[in-house]
Amino acid sequence: MTVSNATTTATAYFVDAVQIMINKVLQEQLLPNLPYLMPGHYIKASFVKGSNASMRFLNIPNLAFGTNGNTVTPGTAPWLDEGVPPTPQAMTFGFEEFTAHQMGQTLRITDVAAQEFPLDLLAEGAKVIARQAAETIDLYVAGKLAAGANVLWAGGGSASRTDIGQTDSLTGSLVRRAVASLEADSVPRFGDNSYHAIINPAVVFDFEEDSDVGGWLAVGQYSDPSRIASGEIGQYAGAKFFQSPRATKFAAGGSGGADIYSTIVLGTGAYAFGDFGTQVATYKPFGSAGTADPLDQLAVLGWKAFIGCMVVSEGDNAENESHVGPRYVRIETGASTL
Repeated sequence: MTVSNATTTATAYFVDAVQIMINKVLQEQLLPNLPYLMPGHYIKASFVKGSNASMRFLNIPNLAFGTNGNTVTPGTAPWLDEGVPPTPQAMTFGFEEFTAHQMGQTLRITDVAAQEFPLDLLAEGAKVIARQAAETIDLYVAGKLAAGANVLWAGGGSASRTDIGQTDSLTGSLVRRAVASLEADSVPRFGDNSYHAIINPAVVFDFEEDSDVGGWLAVGQYSDPSRIASGEIGQYAGAKFFQSPRATKFAAGGSGGADIYSTIVLGTGAYAFGDFGTQVATYKPFGSAGTADPLDQLAVLGWKAFIGCMVVSEGDNAENESHVGPRYVRIETGASTL
């Protein structure tokens, strides 16, 4: 029997509306407490069609600069010889690329559950499947930074992760060293004139208790609370700190089986990431599953995407990089409270 004057799963664009709802929720979920996906932290990369799932981001390297050792020699750049035009320069173009991989998950709802709570399950299903997508991608990016090679190890004599003990905690001195390293390499700051640091909650207590961090400014002390970013907990030594449980933990990776935690201090464009443009939300209503569901007992919500990430200057086939060297420092420490 055909149902008239009623909205059903057969209504035109019903399925499309549910897919749009999942995508909308996903975009909302990317904002709070997902610091690895914050705008500015990464360079957006795009697919290279026909390249077997490669992603690439383009760059324009900076022009070389210098003063000829402060020796003024007319005609030798950058010094001019009277009436003689300088040797012209040309822009160059470069790129870095990396491989993307497909990921995705589904959520199934039975007809019985839908009959009991049809509206709630649809809305809640969209929320949880979208949140899963966002957190999965955020965790993937965190893992890429955790595998990078630019590291500071806590502890006076530490030369590797396995040397770090539980009490070798994050200190103000380590953060200042990380910031100084970025500054020395001319790593660009964010628009708020700071570097950003992503810190695990297990590390926060030790850091705030360190007597060396007398310059720590908690968000409650900001003169302009409206400028507090989502997840931001404070500032120190030119870095804003963002707390995240996905800041990598190396379980039992330290001395004596201590858990080791990663704090990432980074400048703009520290890594390349893509591509949200490939993210697809799906909704298969009851009655659309075919022979795999002959009694129309299941509806399916889902997401999939091709996702890739690389640390800038550590990717595959790098050519003419616009910034030689890393744009981040990873600090590895213990945590005395956990």
